[in-house]
Amino acid sequence: MHLKRFTDFALRVLIYLSLHPGRTISINEVARAFDMSRNHLLKVINELVASEMIITYRGKTGGIQLARDPAEINVGMLVRRLEGEAPLINCSEPPCPIRPACTLNQALDEAQHAFFHQLDQYTLADLVGNKQQKLVNLLTNHVAGGAS
Repeated sequence: MHLKRFTDFALRVLIYLSLHPGRTISINEVARAFDMSRNHLLKVINELVASEMIITYRGKTGGIQLARDPAEINVGMLVRRLEGEAPLINCSEPPCPIRPACTLNQALDEAQHAFFHQLDQYTLADLVGNKQQKLVNLLTNHVAGGAS
């Protein structure tokens, strides 16, 4: 299974915000930290707001913050929302002649179920875990290295 770039960016935004609890983060700061297009990031931000994962603040000191505690943000639920749970293959388009005897679709459905079940075991807090300072340092060094 391959996650869309949109989902990848959404997870990165949430991780970044969880590293800075209580701080309002500018969209430009997140874009610089991950070398993301600001325009693409705005689309991600809008979906995260609609999903009630983050809140936005307007104005000169505006930006974004997590709307919930990281321990309340389930990774599986978020990925389902952003990716959907459509079957991995469609045996009807075009109609597959071996469909009545083939178990590929069943195997892929089981694999997708296992994939989401595994993601359901994690929260945003789990992704950051006890590596918060290391993650902050990596991002800080990345941005500083890119600024030279």
